[in-house]
Amino acid sequence: MKIKFLISTLVLFLSFVSTNVSSKILPPGTGTQADVPSNLLILLDKSGSMGWRMRNAQNLNYMNATATDSSGNIYVAQYSTYGVNKYNYSDMSLDTSWGSNGTVGRSGSCRTYYPYGMKVHDGIIYVSSYYDRRVRKIRVSDGACLGSLNAGSNYSYPQGLEIHNGHLYVTTRYGLYTYNISNGAGKMCPGKNSSQWRYTRAIAASGNYLYSYYNYRMYRGTLTTSGSNICPTTEKNYYNSSMSYGEGLAAHPSNPNELYFMSRGQNAIYKITVNSSGTGHTQNWKKGRYGYNRTSTATQNYFYYPQSLHYDDDNDRLVVAGYNSKKIQVFNNNGVFIKDKGGMAATTRMAAAHAAIKAIVTDSNLTSGVNFGFGYWSSSWSSRQWPPGFSSWSGNITTGSAKPCDTQNCLKVRVHKDGAAQINKIISSVNARGGTDAYTFMKIAQDYYTHGSLSPIDTKSPCQVSYVIVIGDGDWYTSRSNANTMAKNLLNNYKIKTFAVAFGTGISSSGLRRFNDLAKAGGTTKAIIAPTAASLKTQLQSAISQIIASKLSFTAPAITATLNDDGSLYQAQFDYAQNKEWNGTIKRTKIDKNGKIYPKDKDNWSAVDKLPKPSARKIWSAIPGTSYKTSKYNNWTESNASSIENLVTLMGFDVQDYHRKDNNTDGSTNNKRCANSSGVSNGTDDDLKGLISFVRGTDYFDYDADCNLTEERENPMGDIYHSQLVTVGPPSAETAFSSENQESYWRSTKGYDAWAETQRNRKTMLYVGSNSGVVHALNADSGIEEWGFVPPFVASRLAKLMNTNLNEVSPAAKGGSNAIYGVDGSPVQHDIWFESPHDTAPRWHTILFVPYGRGGSGFTILDVTDPVEPMHLVSIYNDLVNNTVYRMSHDQTISMYDYIGTSYALSELKEAKRAGDNYAPDKGSEVAAKQVCNNGGTSYCYKSKQWTLEVKNLTKNDLTVIEDGKDITSSVTITYDSARDTVINFNKDMQFDADETTGNKLNSPIGITIKSGAVGTGVLTDPEWDYSSLGETWSDPRMFRLPNMGAGDTNRSDDINVAVMGGGFGTQFSGAGSNVMVINLQDTDNYGKLEKVIQIEDTVASEIDNSVPASLTVITPDKAKGANFAGSLVYTGDLEGKITKINLTNMSADPLGVPIKLYDSTTLFKAGATKSNGRLMYHSIDASIGQSTNDLWLYVGTGDAQRLNDRTTGTQNLMIGIRDVDYPNYKSIATPAKAADITKCENTTDDTSGKPCRVQDDDLGWYVILKDFAKVSAQPKVNNGYVYFPVYRPSKSANKCDLGDAFICAVDDECGTHDSFIGLETSRSEQSGSKCRFVGKGVLSEIVLFAGKIFANISGKSLGAVSDLVTLDAATGESSTYRKSWRENN
Repeated sequence: MKIKFLISTLVLFLSFVSTNVSSKILPPGTGTQADVPSNLLILLDKSGSMGWRMRNAQNLNYMNATATDSSGNIYVAQYSTYGVNKYNYSDMSLDTSWGSNGTVGRSGSCRTYYPYGMKVHDGIIYVSSYYDRRVRKIRVSDGACLGSLNAGSNYSYPQGLEIHNGHLYVTTRYGLYTYNISNGAGKMCPGKNSSQWRYTRAIAASGNYLYSYYNYRMYRGTLTTSGSNICPTTEKNYYNSSMSYGEGLAAHPSNPNELYFMSRGQNAIYKITVNSSGTGHTQNWKKGRYGYNRTSTATQNYFYYPQSLHYDDDNDRLVVAGYNSKKIQVFNNNGVFIKDKGGMAATTRMAAAHAAIKAIVTDSNLTSGVNFGFGYWSSSWSSRQWPPGFSSWSGNITTGSAKPCDTQNCLKVRVHKDGAAQINKIISSVNARGGTDAYTFMKIAQDYYTHGSLSPIDTKSPCQVSYVIVIGDGDWYTSRSNANTMAKNLLNNYKIKTFAVAFGTGISSSGLRRFNDLAKAGGTTKAIIAPTAASLKTQLQSAISQIIASKLSFTAPAITATLNDDGSLYQAQFDYAQNKEWNGTIKRTKIDKNGKIYPKDKDNWSAVDKLPKPSARKIWSAIPGTSYKTSKYNNWTESNASSIENLVTLMGFDVQDYHRKDNNTDGSTNNKRCANSSGVSNGTDDDLKGLISFVRGTDYFDYDADCNLTEERENPMGDIYHSQLVTVGPPSAETAFSSENQESYWRSTKGYDAWAETQRNRKTMLYVGSNSGVVHALNADSGIEEWGFVPPFVASRLAKLMNTNLNEVSPAAKGGSNAIYGVDGSPVQHDIWFESPHDTAPRWHTILFVPYGRGGSGFTILDVTDPVEPMHLVSIYNDLVNNTVYRMSHDQTISMYDYIGTSYALSELKEAKRAGDNYAPDKGSEVAAKQVCNNGGTSYCYKSKQWTLEVKNLTKNDLTVIEDGKDITSSVTITYDSARDTVINFNKDMQFDADETTGNKLNSPIGITIKSGAVGTGVLTDPEWDYSSLGETWSDPRMFRLPNMGAGDTNRSDDINVAVMGGGFGTQFSGAGSNVMVINLQDTDNYGKLEKVIQIEDTVASEIDNSVPASLTVITPDKAKGANFAGSLVYTGDLEGKITKINLTNMSADPLGVPIKLYDSTTLFKAGATKSNGRLMYHSIDASIGQSTNDLWLYVGTGDAQRLNDRTTGTQNLMIGIRDVDYPNYKSIATPAKAADITKCENTTDDTSGKPCRVQDDDLGWYVILKDFAKVSAQPKVNNGYVYFPVYRPSKSANKCDLGDAFICAVDDECGTHDSFIGLETSRSEQSGSKCRFVGKGVLSEIVLFAGKIFANISGKSLGAVSDLVTLDAATGESSTYRKSWRENN
């Protein structure tokens, strides 16, 4: 009988390898129906107003005036109908308890329509509303409307405003109006036609003087009583051109000759003293300079065409409103900078929509459960093909084109499994132009979904659902009734629902009604309101979460398990809950050495039953401004809400106003359902605290519909889906060694045994991540949670839980939330000798490396040497959408490293941004001169063949240029400007118009993509933190000691501790995840820095965006037969079906004497994966030494884990075994293009005897073809001469909603013989035609081999006595195993 020497990463856990969503999809077979992806057609408004600039993240738009109250709180009047905001001076936060979410004047009797002046007096804010021809009165305390004044005439058009000695002064089109606030008397002052009082907004008063500034001239009038009113007389003026033009003027309250002037033209504040005669001034100081998007400092003030200036009399401070910069700045009265709020929103509405849609179509948690399609719409104006709609499609389903289609209205991407990737490629070329006609978008949706042959709807699969999402930014002006009728038709006759998303600010109340009417007609009750870019991203994700959740009806599968030496079986289980966080737990069950399970043992437990009450739990995080140590590991509390908010909103996810006292801004009432509950208020302060408490276990989202928001919810532990448990007890790693290359040797030299003895009473803990966003530390004996840790950059995504549309009043009152991925990766533990950032000298530590898995592109490393008092070492996150790497160090300092984005719309090029910066709609006579379109660079519109992408030194080969969805790269040329920025030269003029008064824009539909790896991309400032290519961290880290000098390094004492992991899942971002990362765990000052990124080639031929989501197979000298090296050899598969070998050793030459280097890599094999055959390698490789061949064998299976039920024609997956004949040496074999493929292997699909063995010496290995669209569903496992593959076969029924079948296939490890070695279920029809054993309905997890038995969890129902557990006898034989659990990783 053969004895097999096994080399692998034996992970004694069961984990489902399925994927899914922000309302996550469970694997097929988890309930009564299989998973059939939903259809979703996104239809984007591309009208001219989509080219307008967005508000910034602080809700500040173009600002015309500021004012302050006695506490120094700042009120900001914004142009158009954006209203008046209140900001608390202490932290410059929007006071969401004031008015409606911090804003007054958006609509109603106190609407402020182009407010140009504002003052506070006696508890009342007075605001001039130019186009309403009124002065509004708003109460300071709560934002209540107190009425209006007409400023002397119903047609006065008030502008500048001042209050002095109880009198209100207003500049109007008829001159200066004065109003006695105490008795209500008002009059127009003499000098009706004086331009200084008719056209200016710069007005200020002090002592007995009233000043104004207009057309480079300063005016001063002496205030004289005239009846009940006071008017200026004896006016003096003087000309001064040095200060240029400006509209900000303020006077010192106690020195009437001392003025502060805000020069818009000079970008500076002037302090001047007017002479006694009022005919000139001396300049005390001038402070400021031009600074686009720059932040002022204590020594230098920066302005970008500022608008107004206000003097805070109570606090002697100056407040500047930056109209173009969208920033409030505060200075002392000597002009020294104190603080600011806001900043340029460097994006248009269209660019913000691009970013939000990209965030959706590149999120694997969404794309795995949804087939996406995309179209744009505007109006009939300039439309070459009218009427719009859909009639036919020509070309490839992914890259073809629709008819009709033009630059106004078009279905650009059909709803399809590859639709998301195609949308990501073409979305940047969609630019604003045209009007807003409701007929267009619903006609496209109706024609496409009801098309006889091209509709994406699978009529034979009734569980599939289909939706339309319409995104618009304004009032559509025609065909509202037709649009609503078509939406009703889709709903009533085809069960297709329509979401209506109102995007941006400035939508009128009648416009919101139209959005709501469409949503109601389309069956989604009410419109989704997304005023900001961040809220659009959040709301779209929430809507798609609802889509996914709406079709699920699941039971409770077991997800992960581990078998422990002490006789414990730990299983993580969860229950699906629709529109709620899924309910999770960990169960401990006794198991004996023979594999017998004791389900009724007295020491069995379930963790959720042991969980402390929410108030008693220790929940902590690394939160800047707080200390987890002094809080005794309990700083995740409502009392730290302001500090936690900085984390929660760090990446642009909005905390939503889930519970309110009053109606929503659109008039709907659902969010005030629990208005009388304790703590509920308008704004988001209460919701932030509620989110914090929800993580602790309260029912803030009111799952049980009783409006008790502080009670403990029924199951406060989130689901544990893909995260595998790790048990960490007293240190027990090996110190016996046979070679100095082994890590056990290093341990022996550093007193590991002595340290382990000091730790022998250390508590044994279970560490596991849950999708509530918490790493749970459970006492392994009792099951009690000792503490929970919220990784800081997981906290930054927790707002995705919130979905205000799930706070419902009908048809039944209830609450709800999105189900998200939180901490979905698997913690890995290792004992390491190093000087921690918390230490002063090196010592032994037990570290816990926690990847986020599907929870995001990041990880956290904790020191759990003392499991009662752990310490945070580092956290990393790569924001692929916003092109920023985040790092939190051990001292809780957050560093952000920006890198070059990969896609750009025309609006994001230098000349377009300049046109946007030039735009100033209120500059009177200046407007007409700047409304021309040319290449001068001074107007609102730019038109030229030359456009500048502000990235240096790119070549033509680095770029893809798209025009209206078509690749035109070949037609452009590249030059460079004086700064070496890349200039793209088109063969015709391209145009961008930033003028917001232009409705029918002719913006060119240009998008530009930078290819992965181009010069100048990545984090350039701090390359050691260049995690820009890190995808979602599905790959578990492997830790070992790396020979730091590489080839020929014989000094083991200076080797460094590293973690190596796959680049993760990032297939929607070209280049992200297609690598292996080596992470430094040694450098005290830069703990967690990147040591090396080893690129895995993303080949063009496969058409697959490559990545490395699987855990790596790492072979070190400690357990590997024949390994005469230090470091490790690494093997990995990837989504293109390639197997790569990487040299992380000190070997200096291959067996032929050819020099090799550290980090060299070579391709051993390629499975020939394409989108059509689906041979993607999602799962890890297993390995063994063949008893007959004495070669290292590698085993892997293929299959699209994102779409297990896919039955696309051409799908053909494989079970594969190949050998590395050069092991234990490294040798360069081939590049991907020249690597061996299956033609170098034997096809053993039909080999049932193995006599003789078909695999000969010159064969690379063997492969078995899976039939009927079957896919390998988890990592294979090798044992006693057989490789066991878990396999999923979709249902053969025409109804794809029917459940598929689970099989275990046993294959001879060296010969590939494929037969029924573990028996067949001959009585079942599902068994017919297969040599693999049918074991039940649903998806199998990873297999565990223990006590001569095969264990695997199943998502549906097994054929055995335990419904969710498959148990079979393994093949008999002897085995000498060298496996060691990488969960323990010692």
